[in-house]
Amino acid sequence: MKKTIHWYDLYSSENIQKVKVAYKNKLDPSHQESQLILNDLAAYCRVHRTSFIPNDPYQTAFNEGARDVFLHIYDMLNFDITQNFNQ
Repeated sequence: MKKTIHWYDLYSSENIQKVKVAYKNKLDPSHQESQLILNDLAAYCRVHRTSFIPNDPYQTAFNEGARDVFLHIYDMLNFDITQNFNQ
């Protein structure tokens, strides 16, 4: 079985920190515009609702992909998904 490549396998630890700092600089949670963007992405990416669509595995997979991207952004910002977003 082929090993999945994780994004952090592509970077050195120094570059990982640079990427995290860049996310934090552009999506500073103390800025109202950043909060609006993150709340919009959370809604669009179905973070607080199921990604499962009955009888449609392709849409379910698409929804999970969008959700995974959002969770990656949140991880880069060191946020706890249960504490930071309006639902």
